[in-house]
Amino acid sequence: MSGLFSSIGLAEILALGSSVTYSCTFIFLRQGLRSGTPLAGVLIMDAIVGGLALLAAAGRGTLQTSALVPILWFALAGCVGQGLGQMASFTGIQRMGVSRAAPIQGSSPLWSIIFAAVILGERPGLPVWAGVGAVVFGVGLLSQPAKGEGRSLRDWLQGALVFPLVASVLFAVMPVVAKFGFAHQSTPLVAIGAAFGAATGFLLASRFGIGLGGELRADGRALRWFALAGLTTTASAGLFWTSLTMGDVSIVMPLSRMGPLWAVGWSYLFLGHIERVTPRIFFAATIIVAGGVLIMAFK
Repeated sequence: MSGLFSSIGLAEILALGSSVTYSCTFIFLRQGLRSGTPLAGVLIMDAIVGGLALLAAAGRGTLQTSALVPILWFALAGCVGQGLGQMASFTGIQRMGVSRAAPIQGSSPLWSIIFAAVILGERPGLPVWAGVGAVVFGVGLLSQPAKGEGRSLRDWLQGALVFPLVASVLFAVMPVVAKFGFAHQSTPLVAIGAAFGAATGFLLASRFGIGLGGELRADGRALRWFALAGLTTTASAGLFWTSLTMGDVSIVMPLSRMGPLWAVGWSYLFLGHIERVTPRIFFAATIIVAGGVLIMAFK
């Protein structure tokens, strides 16, 4: 255990902190999606995060001195992750609930390690791959329909399950793309502002240009919950994107995705009247998080 703590650096601490703050986002989204649509939630959250980050970057002077090439990389990362990825994520939460959708999205480390090894040349060791195996096992266990739902595994694969799975892949691609931007300049606030700002523009263009994204609706209650989700996501993004400037994708990404365990705990405490956390769901989430711990311990 002492070896684990001695191996933790600032990048790992920031990534872990981002998982805690983002788990709160899941709860706020779940509440907002009771009377609002996923597209409305994505747009509100992305606009808040992007706007706050750009204001902070301008205040620090890093926005004015940024080059075009890294901004384009950050914008592309945002369209992939905060744009398409968040839409898939929110839709999964709406259709499956926080306690089931959040841990499935926690499979992002599987894809991120593969992409980091193939594209960025990172070389994770055997224990890291063992951690990935734990994540895959947890996702497989969680993906099975619960008793009494009256739906087959095939129905889940063809229906709601596809959304959190697609989100997990898109979220894994995002930090790999962002790394190309950080190779030019290490400015997390600029990266966050460009990514979330580009995602907002991308989603608006898709919705009103070609009609993709679904209905855009949010009442006053939903707006308040989505705004809270934007604030917690701002904190999470600040921690995660800063950790990307310090550590490898194959290490910080699994740690940032340890939020499923927190999300399941919050669901049990605050969403008991909306959805039920079964022992199997909690066990699957624990297995996914254990995989992340294994990756961290033997980085």
